[in-house]
Amino acid sequence: MARQSGYDRHITIFSPEGRLHQVEYAFQAVKKNQNMTSVALRGDDSVVAVTQKKVPDKLMDKEFGTHLYNITPNLGCLMTGMSPDARALVYRAREIASKFKDKNGYEIPARP
Repeated sequence: MARQSGYDRHITIFSPEGRLHQVEYAFQAVKKNQNMTSVALRGDDSVVAVTQKKVPDKLMDKEFGTHLYNITPNLGCLMTGMSPDARALVYRAREIASKFKDKNGYEIPARP
């Protein structure tokens, strides 16, 4: 198995077969999460967002995971895909919104 052989520890190490295992793991992760669907509709004064919720393990609480995040009190985000990647992007968006408010004195607008 590749994990025990040591050829998957770095992205630049090729296995004897000429394979980059880290790249293959990334492709498998993308394939695994491609079946998520999210739809958002915007009205004049409202927004509706719908997403699938797949619980990967029976032991996980269905109410715990979410794909909806607040960036500011008036700005939200719907993310699908890998949860750690989504959280990293949400934290970055919150940081940008916070710096914008500190610099300009008002919340970041939803439209430029």
